[in-house]
Amino acid sequence: MTELARPQRVEWRLVGTYYGIAFGGAVLVALLLWGLRLALGDAIGVVGIVVTAVLYMPLPLVAGLVTERVAGRRPLLAREWGALRRSFWRTYGRNALAAVVVILAILALGFGTAWLAGALGVPGAGHLVADAEELRTRMLEVVPGVSAIEVLPPPFVVAATGIAQGIFAGLTVNGLFAFGEEYGWRGVLADLLRPLGLGRATALTGVLWGFWHAPIIMLGHNYGTEWGWGIPAMIAWTVPLSFLLTAVRERTGSVLAPSILHGAYNGVIGLFTFLIIGGNLFIALPMGLLMALSLAVLAVVVWRFRVPGRVPGTGRVDHSAEAPAGRLS
Repeated sequence: MTELARPQRVEWRLVGTYYGIAFGGAVLVALLLWGLRLALGDAIGVVGIVVTAVLYMPLPLVAGLVTERVAGRRPLLAREWGALRRSFWRTYGRNALAAVVVILAILALGFGTAWLAGALGVPGAGHLVADAEELRTRMLEVVPGVSAIEVLPPPFVVAATGIAQGIFAGLTVNGLFAFGEEYGWRGVLADLLRPLGLGRATALTGVLWGFWHAPIIMLGHNYGTEWGWGIPAMIAWTVPLSFLLTAVRERTGSVLAPSILHGAYNGVIGLFTFLIIGGNLFIALPMGLLMALSLAVLAVVVWRFRVPGRVPGTGRVDHSAEAPAGRLS
């Protein structure tokens, strides 16, 4: 197979092939999780996490590879692997740096938003824990057995430790699992939609990516039993997050950067659950409207620093990747 020239219009047949496999697979995995829940009850905990990580997250990778095969195109995976083989540490380091800069910006803006919303008394925003006692109270709610710990570190120590662990996870195992998603969403699908213009393609990718989570949201993932509101709430923050992930891909020319960023995001986002007290699920960080607004503000800034169409493993810009004249980019 050869790498074909970038098409001038969206090949919706291929988009349908990709999304049909990704979303159809998501429905099947969700049905499996539902069956396991019926069989195991509350004991499904760890099993559910493993099934989601091993079967759900790689679905976009499978869908992307099949779609590339149908299209007769050279897999993006071959280009990514070629760049790593030529200069592993330089390629990995460049992608890791871009991802870490953005995740630190997300955290800074997120904690700033949480503090400001709490100080202003925004309804449903909750407030950041102020001391070790509040931290203990919050942890008692979400971590069984923490009462056995006589002394808890100050909240800022917990936050710093969690951030370091989350970023390390993004650089390693979390990034590996996230690659399964990013290969499909920011790789294959984003390239298929690029004739719409980069901005429109990124927004549509964010919507489709968010809706892809619907089957497991309906099982209670992230939003409990409120899945009717949970699905649009998910889409509300996957769209701006998609702009951030696309920006680092455009900057580096590789899906490795958004994979590390995505993995780190998954690793650190739970911090807000521990460190925010009294928040409404649909308003407060990490899953509510305030998270979506924080990501949107940051996306506007980061989007200005992207380099459209950089070819993986090179410093060359593919100008055919830029939006057609007169279209939003």
